[in-house]
Amino acid sequence: MAALAAVDTPPSPSRAAADSLRVAAEPGFDFAGAEYTAFFRTARASAFQHPLWLDRLYRHLAPARGARKLAVTGRDDAGALRFVLPLILRRRRGVRLLEAADLGVGDYAAPVLAADWQAPAGLAARVGAVLPGFDLLRIKPIRAETLADWQAFFAARARRLDFSAHAVALGDSHAAFRDTTLPESFARTLKRKLRKLERAGDVAFERLTDPAEAAASIAALSALRAGRFAGDPIQTPAVQAFYAAVAADGAADGFARTYRLSLDGAPIGHLFGLGLDGRFHYLLIGCDYDRHGRLSPGLAMYDRTIAEWIGAGGRIFDFTIGDEPFKRDFGTRPTAMWALSAAGSPLGRLALVAMALRRPSAGGGQDD
Repeated sequence: MAALAAVDTPPSPSRAAADSLRVAAEPGFDFAGAEYTAFFRTARASAFQHPLWLDRLYRHLAPARGARKLAVTGRDDAGALRFVLPLILRRRRGVRLLEAADLGVGDYAAPVLAADWQAPAGLAARVGAVLPGFDLLRIKPIRAETLADWQAFFAARARRLDFSAHAVALGDSHAAFRDTTLPESFARTLKRKLRKLERAGDVAFERLTDPAEAAASIAALSALRAGRFAGDPIQTPAVQAFYAAVAADGAADGFARTYRLSLDGAPIGHLFGLGLDGRFHYLLIGCDYDRHGRLSPGLAMYDRTIAEWIGAGGRIFDFTIGDEPFKRDFGTRPTAMWALSAAGSPLGRLALVAMALRRPSAGGGQDD
């Protein structure tokens, strides 16, 4: 009997997709370019993979931290993007690190995936084949729902971090949010504090859409935070320049949202975050607590930002990472955060052992 021709048994769609996928390292990948911008619009990712955020991170922050840009891409046989991994390469304490594009400012590390993406078998080996030499791979911080996505790209060990992210669903009405989501005792306290602020003078709250005003607000926010938080990243010029660039360049379209609270015409508070696909990511706040702490300007800013975001059609207020107790007052729910790590050399294996010994508990924490 003659052998069956190959055309009689066509490959399955998943096998065909895997065979046509071209994986490559692209150090010169343009995150501000039209290709990535169009891909991101329909991709699965977070605000911290937005073209503006990544372009400014690679442009302003990475050089100051001695980090080089690296993108790993997957393209179909027509050359269209199927995934992008935003990464950095840097050396710390003699160890060559391959990391997600985090640098202490990206709260959610995520691969950027086509909406219908399904990882083919053997993908981690194909990604590993295009990576430059490294001692230690570190991908963090990862939301629980994207952990499996990252694990498809890297054969790495996962561990839960000792902090969570916190977010709350908002509903359609600010009044209803206050009445039904906030703990009853906190809702009463908040209303009392807001009345106290309103009695103190003429209160104005505004979102800054002028780029120069948004950048100036970041500088003022940084000044108000000085000396209040140990190791506050925004006190370094490179980090402040990065946030100012994002605030200014994202002000007009509302991706970057910078708010200012004023009393009798004088600013007493500034708040900065990112808005994308109905989700607001709170990142930074700075208030004049020395002169106006009794008026609780921080609580007023959170409340008014939530109200503004609901009015803009927002559905989620995300306080992002960190387990500060005040977040629970706003009815948030925690989401576990994870990290992936793997050694790429004997030095990397030693580094992993040293990191494990430094951790205060089995839950681990953020590595430097």
